[in-house]
Amino acid sequence: MTLIDATDAITGRLAAFIAKKLLKGEEVTLINTEKAVISGNPTRIVNVYYKRRGMRNLSNPENASKWPRRPDFLFKRILRGMLPKHKASGKAALKRFKAEIGTPEEYKNQKAETFKSTKNKLKGRSITIK
Repeated sequence: MTLIDATDAITGRLAAFIAKKLLKGEEVTLINTEKAVISGNPTRIVNVYYKRRGMRNLSNPENASKWPRRPDFLFKRILRGMLPKHKASGKAALKRFKAEIGTPEEYKNQKAETFKSTKNKLKGRSITIK
């Protein structure tokens, strides 16, 4: 099992890194998911997110796409888009992934991998998932 700390990691790059590990057959747990960042203009990111949350299907509202509010579910949704959609390998890979808000007691004593990020170069052009 691989334990990864998402603090100050760029979400898309981190999700691609985790997707590769999952497709190789590893189990991955992500902690501090709420501290991951999305790079770009914060105003634009928030507007795009609210637009996605407001999407609806007029013929049948139950069929509208669902975008979560919680950071761990949002990261899992982003990761799901990077895995094969209609193959058993993609579904099995997603079952091997677990995202946590904060650091649970069971992982406090374990050493977590940190994902190298370029957050220092963003200069305020990012927003956390929280």
